Amino acid sequence: MRCKIDFWELDPDGFHLVVTGKLMDTPVSLLLDTGANHTCFDRVFFDQLHNGKTVVMGHDEVNVGIGGDDFETLLTEVEGLSIGRISFPKMEVRLVDLQNVNAMYNQAGFSSIHGVIGGDFLHRYHAVINYKTGKLKLHF
Repeated sequence: MRCKIDFWELDPDGFHLVVTGKLMDTPVSLLLDTGANHTCFDRVFFDQLHNGKTVVMGHDEVNVGIGGDDFETLLTEVEGLSIGRISFPKMEVRLVDLQNVNAMYNQAGFSSIHGVIGGDFLHRYHAVINYKTGKLKLHF
């Protein structure tokens, strides 16, 4: 399966890679982050999507981002995720606060992201990111 990657140019030498999809039939923008251990979604967005009835399976240990700031994550399961024409089975994800990340994107003129596709997902589906063609290829 292949899908289009949008390259968000934050400065002349740096890009963030974003794919679009759907979560429970709601359009989502997802950051591809090869440095993130886990796939995660914005806690507020996810809770709104589930009408305030998000089922939390537990808490992850305190995590540290690249900037050194500690943050807490909640564990939950997600169903109904699709990217391109492919739907993915139920999977465990983390819920995090993406408010500061989205503030930075909005200030740079981009829309907000709803989640981050992390190394767990990229490894599971043997992802290949092709910068030349602007495509993400996933293997099942």
